[in-house]
Amino acid sequence: MYTKTLNAADVERVELGFPGVTMQLLTGDGTGMFAMTTLVPGAKVPAHSHSAANEFVFVLLGDFVEAGKSYGPGQVFYGLAGSVHGPHTSVNGCVILTHYSASIDFIPAT
Repeated sequence: MYTKTLNAADVERVELGFPGVTMQLLTGDGTGMFAMTTLVPGAKVPAHSHSAANEFVFVLLGDFVEAGKSYGPGQVFYGLAGSVHGPHTSVNGCVILTHYSASIDFIPAT
């Protein structure tokens, strides 16, 4: 039997400091976490990296634009800690599921 269940609709949406970008922390224990991130049409997350966390992204809904190329549902991305990715945006809006292997930080790309 599963030890925890939740409905994503019941999880608080947190603003990430970029207009139109919110995140719902689905689970996390300090050593890793799953999050669902929503970008409204036109929202943008600048290119960045994470110092300790590997990142796995799965596009659930909409169009996820990574570094200028558009991807749809089912697309998977994987990046090692320290690798620069983004900018991320969406033309019509999107929802992505992300797993971080460790606690995350946001290091803007230079």
